[in-house]
Amino acid sequence: MPCPKGINIPGCFAAYNASYAHSWFTGLSQYFTASAVRTNEPKLVSNCVKCGKCARHCPQHIDIPGRLDDVRRRFQPGPVTAVLKAFGKTRSS
Repeated sequence: MPCPKGINIPGCFAAYNASYAHSWFTGLSQYFTASAVRTNEPKLVSNCVKCGKCARHCPQHIDIPGRLDDVRRRFQPGPVTAVLKAFGKTRSS
């Protein structure tokens, strides 16, 4: 996970997959854990700066920044924004 923004890429992808394999709520719960949304510095997929460092290290040659956009659309802003507001944070989207 060479992400300079600290995004838990495998955890976010696992949450995304779980949201389809099990239920959206299950995936969302996993995303909350993977992104540390309840901490002072959440590592949301929307923080991705698309530097490509992760893609260069991917042995499967996956367009990780592009796939993180899929994760973002699945979980953000929706309930993630609500949790951030509840905890007094302004970072969302």
